[in-house]
Amino acid sequence: MFNRSFARLAAGASCVLMALAGCGGGGGGSSPLVTIPPPSSDAQPIFTASSIQVLSSKSEMVTGGNAVVDISLPEGIGASQVAVTSNGTAVPNADLQISETGTLRGLITGLKDGQNELQARYIPTGALVASVKVKNSPSAGPIFSGPHQRPWICETQASGLGAPPATGPCQVEPRYDWYYKNTSGIFVPLPSLARPFPADLAQTATIDNRTVDYIVRVESGTINESIYRIAILDDPTNPTSKPWAREGKKPGPGWNGKLYMHFTGGAAPAYRSGSNDVSAPWRLSDSIISNKDDPLALGFAVAIATRFTFGTGQNDVVSAESAAMMKEHFIETYGLPKFTIGLGPSGASMQLHLIAQNYPGIFDGIIPDRSFPDNFSILGDVVDCALLQNYYTTKTTATWDVSKRAAVDGHGKTAMQTACTTWLTYSTQWQDPAKGFSAVVPASIRYNATTNPTGLRGDIWTSNINSFGTDPATGFARNGFDNVGIQYGLQALNAGQITTEEFLDLNEKVGGLDIDGKYVATRSSGNLTAIENAYRTGRMNSSSNLTLPIINYRSYIDDKADVHSFHRTFATMERLIKANGTRDNMAVWVIPGTGTANNPNLIRLGVTTMNEWLEKIAADKSPTPYAKKVIANRPDSATDACWDTNGRRINEPWTTAGALGRQTTCAQLYPVNGDVRLAAGGPRTGDILKCQLKPVNAAEYRVSFTPVELDRLNAIFPSGVCDWSKPGLNQVKPDADWLVFGEVPGTWSGLAQ
Repeated sequence: MFNRSFARLAAGASCVLMALAGCGGGGGGSSPLVTIPPPSSDAQPIFTASSIQVLSSKSEMVTGGNAVVDISLPEGIGASQVAVTSNGTAVPNADLQISETGTLRGLITGLKDGQNELQARYIPTGALVASVKVKNSPSAGPIFSGPHQRPWICETQASGLGAPPATGPCQVEPRYDWYYKNTSGIFVPLPSLARPFPADLAQTATIDNRTVDYIVRVESGTINESIYRIAILDDPTNPTSKPWAREGKKPGPGWNGKLYMHFTGGAAPAYRSGSNDVSAPWRLSDSIISNKDDPLALGFAVAIATRFTFGTGQNDVVSAESAAMMKEHFIETYGLPKFTIGLGPSGASMQLHLIAQNYPGIFDGIIPDRSFPDNFSILGDVVDCALLQNYYTTKTTATWDVSKRAAVDGHGKTAMQTACTTWLTYSTQWQDPAKGFSAVVPASIRYNATTNPTGLRGDIWTSNINSFGTDPATGFARNGFDNVGIQYGLQALNAGQITTEEFLDLNEKVGGLDIDGKYVATRSSGNLTAIENAYRTGRMNSSSNLTLPIINYRSYIDDKADVHSFHRTFATMERLIKANGTRDNMAVWVIPGTGTANNPNLIRLGVTTMNEWLEKIAADKSPTPYAKKVIANRPDSATDACWDTNGRRINEPWTTAGALGRQTTCAQLYPVNGDVRLAAGGPRTGDILKCQLKPVNAAEYRVSFTPVELDRLNAIFPSGVCDWSKPGLNQVKPDADWLVFGEVPGTWSGLAQ
């Protein structure tokens, strides 16, 4: 508590405050005047220290030299009695406004790289009302992902933003374009920012029931060496400008006050910014339907970026960092969103799950579709597909028809192939440092074991070297792929779908991969530190922190041997139950895989339902813990459901037992399959990277082995077979959320450390 001793503040501080008095402008509106009141003979007031909160980011993660702050005022202290400084320099009072709750809010600019201090002081005495230290980093990053990859190919030219800088990070000045949607449903450039507008200008009804002109301002630029676009419904005759300043202009009635971030899929190496087009915010795709503008039409501000695309670089920490920086920039440029929704398919769903888990607060709700829980927990199964394919084509002369292959790999199938075959592009790419590159990365700088052994490696472990670290034995990123003890086709053997000879031959010859992703005769033993780091750093979706609203939707395409298998939803479901005791914060929707006019538009339905859910949570002022509040306010529109080919919605709960037992109408319409590790006896959670081992025990099989066969089985697994009843080897909980990765690969610290 402050006391009367502050009346004797040093003369130096008094000079700063006197200077601040000269910064005040004439009254008007909500901006406080910074003036020194008449001297008082009475003792100065006693007040409790207040706080300065950074609204645009965490205080340790400010970027670009700007921060939106909120300053609480002690009781009895008026706004006109408080002066604000940034590193000792006065903040003009026109940059601060009184909020609806009586705090001072505004955009502080000019922060230096590194540590800064913001202070609010009581003018009559100079007593400290509140202060905060903030760490500012360049808008090119990084802030917590660790060192960015180098070299870095900057694709601003391909994105229509001009030539990249000759030197330095990938960054250009922002630009602004105006488009309108015409009555034919086409977006075209707005010919003039002045009225009259084109006669064919369409209107749109926002989610809060406002009908406005469908005119869009698109901001384009670079953040975190990524190309971004922000689209918002705005008035070109009076556009948004400096919304935090007293004389600024906030977004107009077209903005519903909420932010939508769209992520896209894939999983490939980076060394590049990626490129996109100015029209990206209204050409949204969820892999089911494309070129949708529903979030924008509903009044959401839409943000999209090239590092929101997992195919531009499969590093979810960089994705999280880009999302955090994008949200910070949005708050500073447009305003504080009531809430932020993330949506995206396939590889995007991996990003959404892990951003929400590891960097909570960026999203208020997520909508992963055609979902996977994460990248690394599915990697084992995906790479197994390459090993199985290699066995079928080079290691055996026996006939393995589609039915037998499906029994071994567990995936959905067609008459011609299983989804394991469909996975081959990724299953041969993720472990191979020479594959997967975009054509914009010159072949001359890529790794080649013979001609360029120091070139750029594109394997998934190198993409995430800041999490896994460097293996001193190889000099490359630690590699955690492991198939020791895996009994391929175990379930098929026990079900009588393959013979003991087929089972033994397969497991004798399936082999593994070396450090360069090449087939070898021996099984792959994953680096134990890499495996532990996957858990500790959150590269595995353990579902910790995943208590926010989730809408998980997909089209059912298991019967098309597609990689987006329905069983991945149940892996996430089981992990939620394992971590949190419930999965009732997640809605599950399934529609037919064959596109029909009867299928619902799940982008629109997902966004409107999530909006309803978040509005109900926001209106709930009870002291109920957040996780329970999310479930208590789940609306009827977020009920588990499936749709049949006639477009009929069937509201039925999705459970693992009910789906596997085909106990409901939905489960009969859309049966659940599996994957290679499930078919080898693994758990539905799919969260074991390396299994613990147990001795071979003939009594545990539903078939009989001859003595010779049993000897072969023991020779195949000299250290034992997987004991799936136990946790994975080195399977631990994440160290913390908001980890900051160090300059040395494989090192990190908690945010406050």
